[in-house]
Amino acid sequence: MNGPDDVVNPVDRPSTPGTGEVSRFAIRSIVPRRVAHPRTPAEVSELLAEASAKGDAVVPWGGGTHQGIGASPERYDIACDLASVDELVAFEPADLVVTVQAGMTLGRVQEHLREKGQFLALDGGRPEFSTIGGMLATNSSGPSRLLYGSARDLVLGMQVALPNGDLVRSGGKVVKNVVGYDLNKLHIGGLGTVGTICEITFKVHPLPKSEGTVLAHFNDFKVANAVAESLARSNLSLRSVIAFSGSLQSAPAEVRQQAGTTVAVWCAGWPAAVERQKRDVVEILGGAGASAVFGPNPQAHETFWSGFSQLPHLGVQVKLASLPSRIGELVAVTSHLASESSHANPDWIVYAGVGIARLAFTGGTVDLIRRIRDAASSRGGTCVVEAAEGIPIDPILAWGPVRDDFALMQRVKAQFDPNRTLNPGRFVGGI
Repeated sequence: MNGPDDVVNPVDRPSTPGTGEVSRFAIRSIVPRRVAHPRTPAEVSELLAEASAKGDAVVPWGGGTHQGIGASPERYDIACDLASVDELVAFEPADLVVTVQAGMTLGRVQEHLREKGQFLALDGGRPEFSTIGGMLATNSSGPSRLLYGSARDLVLGMQVALPNGDLVRSGGKVVKNVVGYDLNKLHIGGLGTVGTICEITFKVHPLPKSEGTVLAHFNDFKVANAVAESLARSNLSLRSVIAFSGSLQSAPAEVRQQAGTTVAVWCAGWPAAVERQKRDVVEILGGAGASAVFGPNPQAHETFWSGFSQLPHLGVQVKLASLPSRIGELVAVTSHLASESSHANPDWIVYAGVGIARLAFTGGTVDLIRRIRDAASSRGGTCVVEAAEGIPIDPILAWGPVRDDFALMQRVKAQFDPNRTLNPGRFVGGI
C-alpha cells in the first residue's frame, strides 16, 4: 500500500533507463515514446484521462503474447503496462466464482484455483505469459472451448477504465446475474478499443477427477476431419477434439515423425466416465480407419494440450472461422494456398465442433493473406491475422472488409473514446 507521499502519476513514471524497455513494447517496429506502469485500476483510469486530454495514443499491454493481432497502430505514444495490476481480488470456492485483476497471468490464476480443486476453463494462451486481460481483449480460446465455451461464457462481470477517467462495472459477481445491459461482451474481443479491462469476475469449474488423451493417425485428411467432427458432436461430453498437422513440439515424438493428420481427443471427468470415453473413442477411431491409435503417457498429457493454444511461430498465423461442417474444407483449401506459395508445408489445427482453425506458414505476403481471406469469405467464413512478420497490416488485411454493423461500431467508439486514445487504427475498419 502506498502512502500519500509515495503516489506517482502513472503517466509520468519513467521507464527504467538503459534496459531497452521501450523497444520491448514495439508493435511491428513501431515503438512508444514511453511506458507507463500503473499499479491499480484507478491509476489506469488516470493515465487514460490524461492521455486523452493531451491527445496521446495508448496501447494497453499485458503479456504481449497477442499483440500481433490487428492492424498497425496509427499513433503509439504510451504503452500501458498492466503487469502490476495483478491482484487476486476475491475467491469464493463454494460459489465457483473468482475475481482477478487483468494483469495476472493465466498460470497464476490456475495456481490459486488449483489449491481449492478448481480451474478456469480458459486455455487460449501461454499460461506463464498470457494475462487474463489480454486474453479477453483478443477473445482467445483454446481446446477446452468445445466443452466449456469461450470467454464470453465464462465472464460474469468486469471493471473497465474509460478514456474519460471513469472506472465502470458491468455484470456482477454471481453466476445467476441478469441485471442491466451485458456490456462485458463489448470488451471481450474488442482489442481494448473502447476501454481497458482492469478486473474480471469468472465462473470456474471443479478440476476433473481423471483425464486422458487418445491419439489417432490418418493418412486421409477428409476422413480424419470427418471423424473428429463426429466425435465433437457425439454425446460423450469430450473436453476437446482436434485435428492437426505439422511438427508441433508439444506432440509426442511418434506423432511428429509421421505425415498425414492426427486426431487428438481429450477425455475428462470421473474415472469411470473417462475410461468409458476412451474405450468408445478408440473404437470409433479404429472403425474410421486410423492407421494407429495410441496416447501420450500421463505425465505428458498436460504438456501435450498446452501446445494447442498457439501454433509454432512460422512468420504468419491466421485464425479461420466458419460453420463447423465447413471448417475442414476451408483448412484444406487455405493450407494448399499457403504451401503452394511458400513451397513449405504449413502447420494447422482444427478445433472440431466449434468452427475454428489456425493456420501458420512461412513466406507470407499481402497477396497470399488476401487469397486466404477470399477463400474463407467464399465459404461463409472469416480470416483474422494473428501474427505477420515483416508484412504491413492495414485494417482490411487484419480483419477483412467491414460489415453492415460497422456504423454502429463507429458510434460506440465515438461515445466511449471520442479522442481515439485507445489503440487508434488497430481494430475493425481502423477505428
